[in-house]
Amino acid sequence: MTLALLLLVACRDKTRPRASADARSIAEDAWAREVPFALQGGYSVSIDAPRMGVSGTTRGGLLVHRPNRFRLEIFSPLGSPLFYAASDTALSIYVVSDDTYFHTENAEELLRSVTGGAAGVEDLIALMIGRLPFQDAELMDAHRDRKAMESTFTFAGPNGTRAVVVLDDRLLTNKRIDAYDKDDRLVLHAEYEDYMKSGRSRLPEEALIEVPLIEFTMELEFDGWDELGVIPDAFTLPDPGSTRQVDLDELIDKAVEAHESGEMPGTLEGLLED
Repeated sequence: MTLALLLLVACRDKTRPRASADARSIAEDAWAREVPFALQGGYSVSIDAPRMGVSGTTRGGLLVHRPNRFRLEIFSPLGSPLFYAASDTALSIYVVSDDTYFHTENAEELLRSVTGGAAGVEDLIALMIGRLPFQDAELMDAHRDRKAMESTFTFAGPNGTRAVVVLDDRLLTNKRIDAYDKDDRLVLHAEYEDYMKSGRSRLPEEALIEVPLIEFTMELEFDGWDELGVIPDAFTLPDPGSTRQVDLDELIDKAVEAHESGEMPGTLEGLLED
């Protein structure tokens, strides 16, 4: 569950765009699509993460303040907290059941390190709310399928990374996102089954997110979204006095090394061992 937040790839590269003008205009329209800057959503979540020892279905809540602040909470079936995550400039995660606190002072740097320098918090939030990410990216390629009424965009990232996004031309909403590392390995898959109308916006109703690096699968089903008029002071998560503290930067470095060597341990404890 801890690494569930690392669900992202952004792309910034100097590759000259080769997209057609009409496809580019659709991307511009999607980036301009009205989505509130402050949102609150409630959802049911199913998680399958055998390497983390996490599986099951429960409920949770999400607060978002674009462009780079979020708070994610997951509760037990009885309503007691199981998991908190919050990001402002830092990123903090508290797993209540394990009394473990994970922290990095630089969320942006951490997330980019996971994707070869390509990822940012703003793109993660766009993924959470079903908005087209990669607004500052260069478009490598794009094409339209007029019969299916969808457009496919390929964004080039640094160090040979890339992301492919399939967009609904009518609603300007994400249908699928696939991100690949420099060796063309899939590092992220996100799929959106449906969207609901919320005010003048369309926001995800069902989403599937997979992170092959850590064998993580999460299915989200939102039951509602609300626009926030007052922004809560909820995007920092101080250490609650946990008995175990983990440096997220060190954890991710070890996870990447283990994955590249083909020796990823089956548990978090095994990964943290020297």
